[in-house]
Amino acid sequence: MKETATPGLRLRTRRLVTEALADTALELFDASGFDQVTVADIARAAGISPRSFFRYFGNKEDVVFGDRVPTAEEVRDELCRHLAGNTPWDALRDTFVVAAEQMDADAGRWKRATRVICRTPALRARYLEKHLAWTGMLVPELAARTEPGGPVARLKAQTMVNTALACFDVALENWAEDEEDRSLAVLVGEVFGFVRVPHA
Repeated sequence: MKETATPGLRLRTRRLVTEALADTALELFDASGFDQVTVADIARAAGISPRSFFRYFGNKEDVVFGDRVPTAEEVRDELCRHLAGNTPWDALRDTFVVAAEQMDADAGRWKRATRVICRTPALRARYLEKHLAWTGMLVPELAARTEPGGPVARLKAQTMVNTALACFDVALENWAEDEEDRSLAVLVGEVFGFVRVPHA
């Protein structure tokens, strides 16, 4: 009797193949530049056909981002978890520290992906679109908890969220280029500490 893989096994196998293919592509992007590497180059290095590549990714950009970057809803939920008993600024810091801890757990892949994003204008633009989505989710949560309310509270919230994103990006870019085995979570905490946000 012919054995068939269970759905769970098939999903795990697909996940492993997807990750291996992404690692191959990221190594090529990091070494040669995103725009200089073709799908055919990736397929050749991975030992598959270009057609097989598209079974796992819709395009080259999806290789870099995949499901790595948290959704706006996930970031919002994490922020709300930290808002209880914290100032808005401290809650933002703790939210991004948690994200950094998750990236530390897969540091090699994240560093490579970050370098590729930072060196490729089109990918940088897509990453900034993620930032805008995060801002759209985070600002209302902070504004609702910021005195004195109304337009002033929203202005304060927008300022804090955009400053927090800038802090995270500074830490992330420095970490990605750093050859030392530093913790991104620690670096994020340090960068946030450079900014003094009164009454936040």
